Amino acid sequence: MKSLIYFIGIMLVMSSCVKQEIRPQQPIAPQPIITNPTLVDSTVTIKNTTWVIGKVLNTDLSEEMRSDTLKFITNTTYSFNGVQSTYGIYSTPTGYKLNLNNTPWGHISCNLVEYNLTSGNILNKQFNDIFTSESVIKILMYIQ
Repeated sequence: MKSLIYFIGIMLVMSSCVKQEIRPQQPIAPQPIITNPTLVDSTVTIKNTTWVIGKVLNTDLSEEMRSDTLKFITNTTYSFNGVQSTYGIYSTPTGYKLNLNNTPWGHISCNLVEYNLTSGNILNKQFNDIFTSESVIKILMYIQ
C-alpha cells in the first residue's frame, strides 16, 4: 500500500511539471546620446583677486605679523608686494593645490579646499617647499 501511495505521489509530481520554453530576449533599440553642446570651463581661478598675508608662523615657531599683499593678475602671474612672479592653482581629488613661486620663503605650495576660495580665508595652512616637500611656514591669509 505504501508503495502505491509513493507511486501515485511521484506520478502527480511528474505530471504537474511543465517544461518552459526558453526564448532569447529581443535586442533593445539604440537610443540617441543626449549631449549638452554648452561647454563649461570648470577651471578654478583666483585671477583679479587680492590677498593679504596677516601672520606667518615659521618652522622655528617664531611668529611674524605681516601685511604682505598678493595680487593675482592673470591665471599664471601674481605680484608679491609689487614684485611679479608666477603661480599655479590645480585641482586635486581633495580640493586644490596652490603653488607660489619666488616668495620670500622660496617656491612654496599648499593644499586648499573649496571653502578657502569661497570664504577668502586661508587660516594656518601649511606651506611646503615645492622641491623638497619640507615644511616651510604656516600662513594666515585672507582676501582683501
